Amino acid sequence: MSNEDSLVRLEPAQTGGYAWPKGTFDGIIAARALAYIADLLVLLVIITAAIIVFGILGILTFGLLWPGAALTPLITLAYFVLSLGGAHSATPGMRWQGIELRTWDGRRPGYIQAALQTILFYVSVGISWAVVLIVPFFNERRRGLHDFLCGTLVVHRGAI
Repeated sequence: MSNEDSLVRLEPAQTGGYAWPKGTFDGIIAARALAYIADLLVLLVIITAAIIVFGILGILTFGLLWPGAALTPLITLAYFVLSLGGAHSATPGMRWQGIELRTWDGRRPGYIQAALQTILFYVSVGISWAVVLIVPFFNERRRGLHDFLCGTLVVHRGAI
Protein backbone atom coordinates (compact mmCIF):
# COMPACT_ATOMS: atom_id res chain seq x y z
CA MET A 1 0.00 0.00 0.00
CA SER A 2 1.42 3.39 -0.95
CA ASN A 3 1.55 6.41 1.33
CA GLU A 4 -1.13 8.04 -0.85
CA ASP A 5 -3.67 5.39 0.15
CA SER A 6 -2.83 5.19 3.83
CA LEU A 7 -4.46 7.18 6.57
CA VAL A 8 -3.49 10.80 6.75
CA ARG A 9 -0.92 11.29 9.48
CA LEU A 10 -3.01 13.48 11.74
CA GLU A 11 -3.88 13.60 15.39
CA PRO A 12 -7.39 12.73 16.57
CA ALA A 13 -9.66 15.74 16.96
CA GLN A 14 -11.87 16.35 19.94
CA THR A 15 -14.93 15.73 17.79
CA GLY A 16 -13.98 12.09 17.17
CA GLY A 17 -12.69 12.65 13.64
CA TYR A 18 -9.23 13.69 12.55
CA ALA A 19 -7.51 17.01 13.07
CA TRP A 20 -7.09 18.29 9.54
CA PRO A 21 -4.30 20.82 8.94
CA LYS A 22 -5.26 24.48 9.14
CA GLY A 23 -6.52 25.76 5.79
CA THR A 24 -7.66 22.36 4.53
CA PHE A 25 -11.21 23.61 4.02
CA ASP A 26 -10.58 27.27 3.15
CA GLY A 27 -12.28 28.23 -0.09
CA ILE A 28 -13.66 24.73 -0.64
CA ILE A 29 -17.18 25.89 -1.48
CA ALA A 30 -16.03 28.12 -4.35
CA ALA A 31 -13.54 25.51 -5.57
CA ARG A 32 -16.24 22.82 -5.57
CA ALA A 33 -18.65 25.05 -7.48
CA LEU A 34 -16.05 25.91 -10.15
CA ALA A 35 -14.97 22.27 -10.41
CA TYR A 36 -18.57 21.15 -10.88
CA ILE A 37 -19.15 23.73 -13.63
CA ALA A 38 -15.97 22.56 -15.38
CA ASP A 39 -17.07 18.93 -15.08
CA LEU A 40 -20.48 19.77 -16.51
CA LEU A 41 -18.80 21.38 -19.51
CA VAL A 42 -16.64 18.29 -20.06
CA LEU A 43 -19.73 16.08 -19.73
CA LEU A 44 -21.60 18.28 -22.19
CA VAL A 45 -18.93 17.60 -24.81
CA ILE A 46 -18.80 13.86 -24.05
CA ILE A 47 -22.58 13.40 -24.04
CA THR A 48 -22.99 15.46 -27.22
CA ALA A 49 -20.39 13.28 -28.92
CA ALA A 50 -22.16 10.14 -27.69
CA ILE A 51 -25.52 11.36 -29.00
CA ILE A 52 -23.96 12.11 -32.38
CA VAL A 53 -22.34 8.66 -32.49
CA PHE A 54 -25.62 6.95 -31.54
CA GLY A 55 -27.44 9.07 -34.11
CA ILE A 56 -25.05 8.03 -36.88
CA LEU A 57 -25.15 4.40 -35.78
CA GLY A 58 -28.93 4.59 -35.66
CA ILE A 59 -29.07 5.85 -39.23
CA LEU A 60 -26.60 3.21 -40.42
CA THR A 61 -28.57 0.42 -38.73
CA PHE A 62 -31.99 1.75 -39.79
CA GLY A 63 -32.88 2.72 -36.22
CA LEU A 64 -31.76 -0.43 -34.42
CA LEU A 65 -29.13 1.35 -32.31
CA TRP A 66 -31.10 4.52 -31.49
CA PRO A 67 -32.26 3.04 -28.17
CA GLY A 68 -28.57 3.01 -27.17
CA ALA A 69 -28.82 6.78 -26.82
CA ALA A 70 -30.93 6.13 -23.71
CA LEU A 71 -27.72 4.94 -22.03
CA THR A 72 -26.10 8.38 -22.22
CA PRO A 73 -27.11 9.32 -18.63
CA LEU A 74 -24.88 6.46 -17.50
CA ILE A 75 -21.96 8.44 -18.94
CA THR A 76 -22.42 10.99 -16.16
CA LEU A 77 -22.44 8.30 -13.48
CA ALA A 78 -19.38 6.60 -14.98
CA TYR A 79 -17.53 9.92 -15.28
CA PHE A 80 -17.91 10.74 -11.60
CA VAL A 81 -17.49 7.20 -10.24
CA LEU A 82 -14.35 6.43 -12.23
CA SER A 83 -12.85 9.84 -11.43
CA LEU A 84 -13.69 9.97 -7.72
CA GLY A 85 -12.91 6.31 -7.07
CA GLY A 86 -9.71 6.41 -9.14
CA ALA A 87 -6.11 7.12 -8.23
CA HIS A 88 -6.55 10.90 -7.95
CA SER A 89 -9.86 10.84 -6.02
CA ALA A 90 -10.93 13.81 -8.10
CA THR A 91 -12.74 14.64 -11.29
CA PRO A 92 -10.84 16.65 -13.92
CA GLY A 93 -12.60 19.79 -12.66
CA MET A 94 -11.58 19.03 -9.09
CA ARG A 95 -7.98 18.41 -10.16
CA TRP A 96 -8.02 21.77 -11.94
CA GLN A 97 -9.15 23.41 -8.68
CA GLY A 98 -6.63 21.46 -6.56
CA ILE A 99 -9.19 19.60 -4.47
CA GLU A 100 -9.95 15.93 -3.94
CA LEU A 101 -12.48 13.68 -2.27
CA ARG A 102 -11.52 11.85 0.93
CA THR A 103 -13.34 9.70 3.45
CA TRP A 104 -13.98 11.19 6.89
CA ASP A 105 -10.80 9.50 8.17
CA GLY A 106 -8.51 10.70 5.37
CA ARG A 107 -8.53 7.70 3.04
CA ARG A 108 -9.22 7.75 -0.68
CA PRO A 109 -12.72 6.50 -1.47
CA GLY A 110 -13.25 3.35 -3.48
CA TYR A 111 -15.52 2.97 -6.49
CA ILE A 112 -18.51 1.90 -4.41
CA GLN A 113 -18.24 4.90 -2.11
CA ALA A 114 -17.71 7.16 -5.15
CA ALA A 115 -20.88 5.71 -6.71
CA LEU A 116 -22.80 6.24 -3.48
CA GLN A 117 -21.52 9.82 -3.23
CA THR A 118 -22.51 10.58 -6.83
CA ILE A 119 -25.96 9.00 -6.56
CA LEU A 120 -26.68 10.71 -3.24
CA PHE A 121 -25.60 14.05 -4.71
CA TYR A 122 -28.01 13.82 -7.63
CA VAL A 123 -30.85 12.42 -5.49
CA SER A 124 -30.41 15.18 -2.89
CA VAL A 125 -30.24 17.83 -5.63
CA GLY A 126 -33.41 16.38 -7.13
CA ILE A 127 -35.23 16.49 -3.80
CA SER A 128 -34.06 19.92 -2.66
CA TRP A 129 -31.26 21.73 -4.43
CA ALA A 130 -31.47 24.55 -1.88
CA VAL A 131 -30.53 22.23 1.00
CA VAL A 132 -27.56 20.91 -0.97
CA LEU A 133 -26.33 24.45 -1.58
CA ILE A 134 -26.93 25.70 1.98
CA VAL A 135 -25.62 22.83 4.15
CA PRO A 136 -21.88 23.46 3.46
CA PHE A 137 -22.15 26.98 4.88
CA PHE A 138 -23.15 25.65 8.30
CA ASN A 139 -20.32 23.25 9.11
CA GLU A 140 -16.62 23.88 9.51
CA ARG A 141 -15.52 21.20 7.04
CA ARG A 142 -17.84 22.55 4.30
CA ARG A 143 -19.47 19.15 3.75
CA GLY A 144 -22.59 18.83 1.65
CA LEU A 145 -25.58 16.76 2.66
CA HIS A 146 -24.43 13.93 0.39
CA ASP A 147 -20.97 14.09 2.00
CA PHE A 148 -22.49 13.54 5.45
CA LEU A 149 -24.62 10.65 4.21
CA CYS A 150 -21.73 8.71 2.67
CA GLY A 151 -18.85 9.72 4.95
CA THR A 152 -16.80 11.87 2.57
CA LEU A 153 -15.40 15.37 2.46
CA VAL A 154 -13.53 17.50 -0.02
CA VAL A 155 -10.09 18.87 0.87
CA HIS A 156 -7.35 20.89 -0.77
CA ARG A 157 -4.89 18.47 -2.35
CA GLY A 158 -1.83 20.25 -0.96
CA ALA A 159 -3.16 20.40 2.60
CA ILE A 160 -2.87 16.67 3.29
